[in-house]
Formats: sequence, structure tokens, C-alpha cells
Amino acid sequence: MKLTQGLAGLLWFLLFHLRTVGGKVVKDFQECSWFFQGKVPPQGFENNSSDNLVRICQKYKDHYHFATLYRTDLRTPVYSAYRYPCSMGEEEDAHKPSPWFQEPQIDDLSLPDEMVNNINSHGELQALNSDYEDEEYQQGHMYPFSLNNKTSATSTCTLTNAVPMTQGANMNWYHEAEAVVAKLARTCHKSGRLMYLVTGSANPTEKKLKNRVSVPGSVWTTFCCTFPQDQNNDPCQSSPVNEELEGEHEVTYDKDFSYAFMKDLESEAKAEYLTVSEVQHRLGVDNIFNGCGTDSQDEGEISKEIEELINQIKMNIDGQEIKEDIVPQMPSEDNIATDDDDLVMKQNETPLEQTREEINEAISPSIISILLAPFEMFANATMTLAHLVAAVLRVFQVLAVTCLRIPFGIIYDSASCLAIMAKYLFVTVFSVPQDLLSIMFSIASDTANAISCVGRLFKYLVRIL
Repeated sequence: MKLTQGLAGLLWFLLFHLRTVGGKVVKDFQECSWFFQGKVPPQGFENNSSDNLVRICQKYKDHYHFATLYRTDLRTPVYSAYRYPCSMGEEEDAHKPSPWFQEPQIDDLSLPDEMVNNINSHGELQALNSDYEDEEYQQGHMYPFSLNNKTSATSTCTLTNAVPMTQGANMNWYHEAEAVVAKLARTCHKSGRLMYLVTGSANPTEKKLKNRVSVPGSVWTTFCCTFPQDQNNDPCQSSPVNEELEGEHEVTYDKDFSYAFMKDLESEAKAEYLTVSEVQHRLGVDNIFNGCGTDSQDEGEISKEIEELINQIKMNIDGQEIKEDIVPQMPSEDNIATDDDDLVMKQNETPLEQTREEINEAISPSIISILLAPFEMFANATMTLAHLVAAVLRVFQVLAVTCLRIPFGIIYDSASCLAIMAKYLFVTVFSVPQDLLSIMFSIASDTANAISCVGRLFKYLVRIL
């Protein structure tokens, strides 16, 4: 009887811990290898600061949802690897927990391997929610919240899946890359394939939150649309697809393809469209995917087709605003009616992606813009007319100056000639008397000299005689 009770207690203990297991620090990614194309993790990221790298199979509510390579010295992820479609779990309404999840095992492997909302007593090797308090930066997802739904979406809200971004950079990255990638992922699935994605950060700056969490200089995302090479032990293959996320008229593309986006967060330049090989070269790594055309000669040609596909996708969504799926942020049970309410309020007021308040703020200016459109058009027409009148006046001014310059030029030149002639005439007239006087003075002088010589001659003759 005692033995039976002991076995029952042990079984209950194991079931309890299996039920609550969350993000798990692992030696390698074998436990969640299906998130990588060909079940091979990206190669070359371990070359630098390998002692500071931690591998995490991100597990929440009995399911692995994605994988993360985390750098403890910077307290930011190097990358997160995930799939589409791959929505795991039974949670009906995904939510953004407040505060965000953290991974206890990063600081102490003896701690439980489940995501928790607050471990401020630890956090020597990872970011804490307190690091983001009173900062201009917010948590920017690597694995986007909006790509999947239900429990998988909630699991993305862990600080090991976030880097500091300003609100503007976070929103721009969503509109310029994440929303487009989501459409491409659904195109890939509609074409009968699955999408492998890897999103990361690079080029750490000198800025740090609370002198702890490094602010990256850029973010990037790469994806590979292909068939799984090994369908064994692949939970994503059997995961349900939310039909609401995939429209009836999705664009299709019946080829394997890969592509990439990269954005400089400091300059706030628009995200660049790149090949995966170009991103690998910029990051200085070997391979992000295990093939997927990244080393084939026709990668450039496929990239041109993908650019056309992206333009086609953008045309299809031109009439509607790209929005992230919005769900309410729910406080964790640990933070209801506690001293952490201020932190919960702050994070609810400053969400990571668009909240309902931000959408209302975005809609209001749109309505005002529509109402003011006629006045704006009238103002633009008035300005155009004013510019036209100014241009015509300028033409008349040039013509008038040109026409007046001709007679005035002739008059000026004639006057100049007359002045020169008068000058020389004046000089000539006044120089003639001067020359005559000079001649007369010379004649008189020469005559006097001759008379003087004759006188002296007679004087000498008289003395001789």
C-alpha cells in the first residue's frame, strides 16, 4: 500500500513538473531541432563570445514554440528560430503578459525550467523587466507576436526573445518587414510548403539600458520556404492552422525560395531587401539555413522574383492598413493587487506593438486627413498658381532687361567714344601753343647765342689789329 502511495506521489510530482515546464536551457538544440531548416542550427554564430552563449528551447505550457541563441554578456538574443505554421497549445485567447517572462535557468540551472513573470532577485545574466522602466526603449520581438496565435503568440513575450527598440523603430520594423514576412509565410503555406524563419540582432552599440542590456545597431530576419527534409518528430507538421490568419485569396509561388530583410536602427533607414547570402556576409557567419538555395547560382534570379512577389503582395493590401493582430495584455496572477501594479500599468501604457489606443490614434489622424483633403488640394493649387505667376514675371523681367540693355549699351559705348575723342582733342589743342612757344623760345635762344658769338669774334679781331 505504501509502495503504491509512493509511486502515485512520484507520478503526480512528475506530471506536475511536466505540466509547468517552460523555457529550457539546453546543451544543444536537439530537443527542438525541428525549428531549423534541415534540423541544422545556423552555423558561425558561435565563433565569437562562445562562453557567453546560451541555447534555449523555448517551452511554455507543455509545448516547444521556438528556439533562441542568447548572449548573456549583452543580455539580448543573437537570434530566434521559428516556423510557420506552428501554432501550439490550447489557449484560446493569446495575450501579452505583464511583466514579461524570463528564464530562471540562465542564472541558475538548479532553478525550475519554466517561464516566470518576475525573477528580479536574479537576472545577473539576462534582461529584467526593471531594465526597461523609465527608458525610451521598449521590448522588440525577434519571433513576432502576430505571426502565430494562441499559446504560441503568448510564448513570444519573453525577454530572451526581445531587444531594446525605440517605439518608432519597433513600429517601422513591423510595417517594413514583419507584416510583409507574415504575408510571404502564408503564401508559402498556401503553396504547399512550410516556412523556416530566423530573426536576430547585430552590431551592438555603446548604449545600454541601466548599464546592463545592450541596444543593437541593427536587426535582421531571414526565411526559407521549402518542404521539411525529415518529417519525423516534427510537431509543427500536425499543428492546427488558424484560417482567420490566411485569407482566401493569398498569392501563391510554386517554388522553394529564401529571402531576407535588414534594418539599421540608429539611422532609421528603411529596411533593406537582401538575399540570405548577403545577410550571412554582413554578419560574418557561415550558413543560416541548411541549403534552401542560399548557395545556388540562381539565388539572385529567385530574389528578383520574390521582389516582384512582394510588390504583388503590397498591391493586394494597398486598400487596407497593415495591422498586427491586437490582443489585450493580461497581468499575470502573481501581479494582481501587488506592489508591481505600477510596472503593469507602465507596460500596458507602452505596449510592444500597436495597442488599441495606438490604433485609435492612428485612425483619428486618418479621418482628419480625409476631411482636410479638399482644403489641402486647394492650398496646393494656390501654391502651384503662385509659382506659375512668379515664373511668368521672371520671364518678363529677363526679357525687359535684355531689351533695355541693347539701346542703353549703344548709348554708353557712343558716350565713351565721344569722351575719348574730346580728351584727345583737348590734349591736342592745348599742346599746339605749348609747342609753338617752345619753338619760339628755342629760336630766340639760338639767335642770342649767335649774336654773342659774333660779338666775341669782333672783340678778338680788334685786339689783334
